[in-house]
Amino acid sequence: MDKIRAVIAQGSGIFHYEVEKHKDISEALTRFKQAHVDAIVILGDRALSSATFEHIVENERFKDMDIPLAVLPAGDNNIVAENLGAAHSEPHRALEDILHRHQTGRLLNGVVGSSLLKVEGVRGVGYLYGLFLCAGEITKQRHIFHRAVSGRGVIQKFRTWWDILRLILSAYGGAGGKADLRNAIRINRNQRGAVVGHFFMLLITTLEKSLLGVALKQNIKPGAAHFVSVENTKNAVIQTAKQMLRGKYERAEVAGHVATDIQHARIVLQTPFVLDGSYYEVDDSGELFVTVTDHLKLVRLD
Repeated sequence: MDKIRAVIAQGSGIFHYEVEKHKDISEALTRFKQAHVDAIVILGDRALSSATFEHIVENERFKDMDIPLAVLPAGDNNIVAENLGAAHSEPHRALEDILHRHQTGRLLNGVVGSSLLKVEGVRGVGYLYGLFLCAGEITKQRHIFHRAVSGRGVIQKFRTWWDILRLILSAYGGAGGKADLRNAIRINRNQRGAVVGHFFMLLITTLEKSLLGVALKQNIKPGAAHFVSVENTKNAVIQTAKQMLRGKYERAEVAGHVATDIQHARIVLQTPFVLDGSYYEVDDSGELFVTVTDHLKLVRLD
């Protein structure tokens, strides 16, 4: 925080508010709204980002708030920050980029709309709001979710390819082995028939890109989220590898691979899942209910 405070001290017209308790977020948002700020910048750790989303969605005072949010990387939410164009893992350097864009009048040029995911059935908290949910065998690859943001360009592209190859080789080696019933996942999307199986990856997101920058369908329908599932078989993993290396998930369904849109889903699982880069567990019911909810404005930096 000292480096962030130092960056803030160099600027002008910045309203800085450090929250300590959940209720402090409401007071901070109220002050920002009254000041008619151009954008709200939040440090995107799991507690603050989800709680901020919750206040905006559920508190009547903020229903009409049309102020875009910028999310700083914080280790466990680098996927979200990178999706929104962050070029640095260090939050103070990302903040410098945001302030520079604001000073040059370019900050609001890249504002995009994104719906939120409401995830109910989370152990210890009941429910959370987020932008990116992932489950399946892939969640054991912790380095994928805490991967550093390292900018753009050719070097970054080769680094991404290397990360994809490492991931796929690891997944291919473990695919098709003896199935553990504790790792089985039951998926019911859009109230259709349930599918039960072992999955290398289950992904639900309202962001334009997924893990490792792989693009999803553009112009997603209002009130919908991207859904990708990959069975934990060698063939499905290989087919997914081809799409990841091309940098885009295709809409056509191939064996063991589904890419589509959903409005809601019920997921029964016993293993941890990831929301916006942080790990959580399902409560005693063993069931998550994921719905697409209110629309927010987010600041893109690319």
